[in-house]
Amino acid sequence: MYYLSEYQTFNNKDELNTAVKSHLARHKFDLTDTEKLTLRTIARYAVKYPGAAHLKAATIADLIGKSEKTARRAINKLVKFGIIRKVETIRKVTGGKGANILQILPPTNDHTDTSNRKESKNSDVATVKASNSANEPSNSIKQNINTIATEETANGALKRSIPAELYNALKPYFNDRDMYKAVGILWRAKASIDRNITFEQHSSVYVDTFKNVIFHYKRGKVRNLFAYLYGAWRQVAIEIKRRLTLAESDLFYNWLDA
Repeated sequence: MYYLSEYQTFNNKDELNTAVKSHLARHKFDLTDTEKLTLRTIARYAVKYPGAAHLKAATIADLIGKSEKTARRAINKLVKFGIIRKVETIRKVTGGKGANILQILPPTNDHTDTSNRKESKNSDVATVKASNSANEPSNSIKQNINTIATEETANGALKRSIPAELYNALKPYFNDRDMYKAVGILWRAKASIDRNITFEQHSSVYVDTFKNVIFHYKRGKVRNLFAYLYGAWRQVAIEIKRRLTLAESDLFYNWLDA
């Protein structure tokens, strides 16, 4: 189930657990015990790829000891409150809809009653739309990624939480949720090589790599944007690590010769 790495919404299990606790505390009086148990159950199966689980409603029903109808109702309630998101899948062999990928979403700063919001008919389901032309404007990229409609992060929290150069590079191509995902991919790619590598010290090469990936994506040469970004940014980190190691070696030998 390695494909779930493309849908994970957190960097690690601790972030996932913190988010679940926050959701439960915020919606203490909005959710029933069954709905809370459903969220905890999804979280239990979303640890390997933090925040993402591929579960059938029937499987969840068995796990929580309720009917499938009750499980579906609980899932839809969690979607309604912005706690999880459903991503529809297609069966590779027989076609048709498969089990939904369930994503546990990071809590936002929006404390308003979501039950009073006006939502579009399909706002709870992420979909994939095909591009009509390789020369479409950058907004088309937002329609080609598994995503729901753009929702700006309250009070510009996202903009303040990441380096300005990175935010400015990503903003023309992603809505806030997908930007959050892209930033998480960048941090994981760096950390997989060396957690001491910082974006700020090597911002230009990371941004240039992103722009190069987008260039190839718009021309149809990249099928999975997020997976490709992870590999490209990870390769950047490998090269940075290699250069830092060589620089440290040169300093060491220069010290010996002194």
